[in-house]
Amino acid sequence: MTCKNEPFNHTRGASFQLGVRLPSRFPDGHFAGWVPTSKVVTEDDEAVATLEVQWQDPAIARVLLLKCLGTDSWPIGLARFDVRLTSPDGFVLMTTPKHFYVVKGATGA
Repeated sequence: MTCKNEPFNHTRGASFQLGVRLPSRFPDGHFAGWVPTSKVVTEDDEAVATLEVQWQDPAIARVLLLKCLGTDSWPIGLARFDVRLTSPDGFVLMTTPKHFYVVKGATGA
């Protein structure tokens, strides 16, 4: 599974929230019952955060909501995340990693 791989900016200190839509080749409900997880790491594979992940609508299982309220300690620079989907029987799918920049804001951390 892939997502557009153009890096975006996230301002350190701002809550991180992102919606991820699964490819249309998967029908609505295909991933119902699957458990999503996600982590943010640096380019050196240093752990930054474990994201909260939930389905926007668990029955349709089309859009994932990724969230981390506190990003004050996130290191400035290039980071990445992916999403791991685990089926009820233990089968695992991974998305392509998505890169983004953690940047300093003018007002905040």
